[in-house]
Amino acid sequence: MCIKFSVVIPLYNKESYVLKTLQSVIVQTYTDFEIIVIDDASTDNSLELVKQLEDTRIRIIEHKKNLGLSSTRNTGINAANNNYIAFLDADDCWHHNFLENIALLIEKFPKQKVFATHYKENYNGTMFTPKTKLPPSKKGTFMVVDDFFKVNLGRLILTQSCIVVNKHVFTTVGGYDEEVTFAEDIDFFIRCFSVFDLAYYNKESHTQNTTVNNSLTQSSTANKKYPNLKKYLGTSDTLDTFINFYLYCFCQRLKTEKRINAVRELRTEINLNSLNIVQIILLYLPHPLYALVVQAKSTLLKRGYQPSSF
Repeated sequence: MCIKFSVVIPLYNKESYVLKTLQSVIVQTYTDFEIIVIDDASTDNSLELVKQLEDTRIRIIEHKKNLGLSSTRNTGINAANNNYIAFLDADDCWHHNFLENIALLIEKFPKQKVFATHYKENYNGTMFTPKTKLPPSKKGTFMVVDDFFKVNLGRLILTQSCIVVNKHVFTTVGGYDEEVTFAEDIDFFIRCFSVFDLAYYNKESHTQNTTVNNSLTQSSTANKKYPNLKKYLGTSDTLDTFINFYLYCFCQRLKTEKRINAVRELRTEINLNSLNIVQIILLYLPHPLYALVVQAKSTLLKRGYQPSSF
């Protein structure tokens, strides 16, 4: 089987990280790929740094104005020459054998269209392997996840930087919603995994950087548009639970940003039967107390512990 990848890297103001990201692709043990860097009108030195690299596999596309992450990913999808499209954010890194592991997945499960591996998180220099709902017996195994939503009621088993998608998927369910500017990956995952299963390697092959200043995990969402997940309700029980869980997550993000009125409005739409008791308590905890919980969680993370309400 001839497997060729198109690596799509959206770029916006990541001058401190993008070269390390690109280097993690260049040194892959599996070498049959092209790299498409889509610069979304960066205002720092990111684009100039990429242009200095002398690798014929790198292709650069420049947006004349900032269009957002969804649009940038769609630009990469449309420009891809190969059927298997791998995504990598410009502040994350692949392990040297990421594409090799994906190629093994494709060979093991040739009928599948979506592939991913597990990942590590870099939190201020402390490395974590996120704990997921997959049983310990599945660690290090190749598998097909036939109910994505059931095993993702907590930490996701993948990130946007360790997923590889066959072009057929985008033809079937569409690309990234360009109206959505926050959690656009969750919106895509719902559409994607309502139709397709996930071929998955339960071993870390990617490191996500969670503490970059202008990343979505760190910046305010005050001017962002959240996805309308409620429109997907009613498809299946596990999807409904997944949607309610993410509405809870959105509330927690809004509460962290002190957008209390938005929290009160959104939480009225959550089916509390989909949450556990700890999540319900956190959902209704007054902001001053919630802020203390967040501070305590941050302290524990710095010391190498992973507190969770999941």
